[in-house]
Amino acid sequence: MPPIVIFGIVVAVALVLVIVLFVTTRLRPSPPQRLPPSTQAMIADAKLDAGERPSSVVAEQVEEVVKRKLDRYPDLADVKLDFGSMPDLTIDIWVDEVQYDDVEDIPDERIRQAIKEAADEFNA
Repeated sequence: MPPIVIFGIVVAVALVLVIVLFVTTRLRPSPPQRLPPSTQAMIADAKLDAGERPSSVVAEQVEEVVKRKLDRYPDLADVKLDFGSMPDLTIDIWVDEVQYDDVEDIPDERIRQAIKEAADEFNA
């Protein structure tokens, strides 16, 4: 067999090996990323209580932070707060069975402020 043919076969085999190696490394899942402890704590807090509207983990995380913030106001202890998830991925806010499209529409300033602070903490 002429040397040029052998050289062509070697190059073809090498090219196939490079392609196979490239494809298999691209398909391999990347190692899981470690989340910061503050994010891990927020995820652990997220829970869907009985009777709540379906929601994303994010909505539940923010809801739990808001509830903790409202704990400092004894007169708000009986306020029923529920965050749901909308199809457009926005958070659906319910306060005492009243739905609010905008945080600014919530009558109690302390609840509005707690929601804003929780969102800021989550986004930080």
